[in-house]
Amino acid sequence: MLSILTFLPLSLSLSTDAFAASLAVGAKAPHRKLRNAIKSGLTFGLAEGLMCLLGFGMGAYFAGIIQAFDHWIALILLTVIGVRMIQEGLNHDDEDNAPHPTSFIGTIITAIGTSIDAAAVGIALAMAGTSIWVCLLIGTTSFIISTVGFLIAPLVGARLGHRTEIIGGIVLIAIGVSIFCQHTIWA
Repeated sequence: MLSILTFLPLSLSLSTDAFAASLAVGAKAPHRKLRNAIKSGLTFGLAEGLMCLLGFGMGAYFAGIIQAFDHWIALILLTVIGVRMIQEGLNHDDEDNAPHPTSFIGTIITAIGTSIDAAAVGIALAMAGTSIWVCLLIGTTSFIISTVGFLIAPLVGARLGHRTEIIGGIVLIAIGVSIFCQHTIWA
C-alpha cells in the first residue's frame, strides 16, 4: 500500500503534462480571465481524473489474475511513462510538440492527450492496492495546477513546462521503484 506521502507527489507528477499544456493554452488564449482559467482547469482535471479512474477499473478487474507479478507491471508502466516524460521535457523542439488548441474543442483534445498516462498509472495504483479516492486527488490536483498554469502563462512562458515534465518523470520512476520494493524487498 502506498503511503499518503506518495499520493501528493504522484498527483503533481501526473499533472505536469497538463500544466505544460495549460501554459501553452493560456499563452495563446485571447482572454485570460479567471472564468476561462477555471474552464480550462476543469477540462484538464476531469480528463486526468477520469482516465485514472478508467485505468484503476481495468487494474482492479485484472488484479486477481496478475497479482503474482503486479509489482513488475507497476514498475515497468511507471518507468516507461517517467522516461517518456523526461524525454519530452528534454526535447527542445517546441514547435513540433507543443499543443496548438485554438478552441475549447482543441483544449479537450489536448487534455485527453495529456491524460493517457493517468490511465496507465491508474492500473498500477489498483494493482498496488491503493484506494480509488486517489483518482479524485489526481483529478483535483490536475485541475488546480492547470488553472494556475493558464493564469500564469504570460509570466513564465514555455520555459517552465520542460522542467516540470522532467521532474514529474523522475517522481513517477521513483514511485514505480517504491511499489516494486514494497512488494519484493520490504514485503
